Amino acid sequence: MSTSARSAPKRTSVKLGKYTLKQLLGKGGYGEVYAGEQKSGPRVAVKILDPTHCRDEDAVTRFKREAETARRLEHEHIVRVLDVGTSRNRHYIVMELVHGGALRSLMKRERDAAQAMKVLGVLIEAARALAFAHEQGVVHRDVKPANILLTRSGRAKVADFGLARAVDQSSMTTEGRLLGTASYMSPEQAKGDRATGASDVYAMGVILYEAISGDLPFQSDNHLGFLYQHAEIEPPRPTVQAPYPPALANLALECLAKHPDARPTMSQLADRLATIARARPRRISRILLIAAVLLVALVGIAIAVPRVLAPLCGDWFGAAPFCAAGEGAQTAHDALFGD
Repeated sequence: MSTSARSAPKRTSVKLGKYTLKQLLGKGGYGEVYAGEQKSGPRVAVKILDPTHCRDEDAVTRFKREAETARRLEHEHIVRVLDVGTSRNRHYIVMELVHGGALRSLMKRERDAAQAMKVLGVLIEAARALAFAHEQGVVHRDVKPANILLTRSGRAKVADFGLARAVDQSSMTTEGRLLGTASYMSPEQAKGDRATGASDVYAMGVILYEAISGDLPFQSDNHLGFLYQHAEIEPPRPTVQAPYPPALANLALECLAKHPDARPTMSQLADRLATIARARPRRISRILLIAAVLLVALVGIAIAVPRVLAPLCGDWFGAAPFCAAGEGAQTAHDALFGD
């Protein structure tokens, strides 16, 4: 969980199991998230299931089951679940505390080549993490920029595996949370069908679309509007803003295919993002290499064949240094080999 949820966090000092809750970091459909301390070990993020869900035995069972499933996901780009517990009828999970904010904040920064490469790098890492989870039979179900956290060094950490499923039944009544989720919801989820790995790919496609164009593929002032458009309306082709490579437009639209089978797998998405990201620097390098070769060739001609420049020496401003160098080279040539 990120520590940048708010500038003036509410502070507390409540014990929950072996953890001491400090400041409130944020709220979600499942409840609240606090920074926590323990007697030994690093600070952690403690997610507490809200009282409404605590009164639902099925919700509590799903919450614990999904948390235990997420706990088994060991990957460098997945936020680690460290503990799952209950204390005084409060159900919680403990996760590593991530300090660099979320992808959302990075996407909002001014667009330049360095920022674009950082965003692409984070998306590649997030896609690799999600592909790993899919290989383990785990679907995230709630992929969005707020759930892709960043370390201090700017590396991706995907958070909240399983929580969307654990609380999805009653979260439909939470307008704020569902609105954020509905913006990235796949057509099959919008229709009430089971989410699969392809649903996570769709959500990543929405994030990619938003990153390269500055806008979501669909606009609405309520969650039903988002759900209807994701389910029934074809997204417009994104207008790719520089310096993002234009090839990303096609990739985003492929991820946003209405039918899950028409989308790339998460592993394929990661590979194609990496290929596109590598291609842009290579094009620049080739241009620089060609320019350097031409420059060396021109200088070589100027030195090896000085008479070529002779007609220019009297008329071309700036030719004198080259002509002088050429004359010196011709003198040395004549001294060694004769005229």
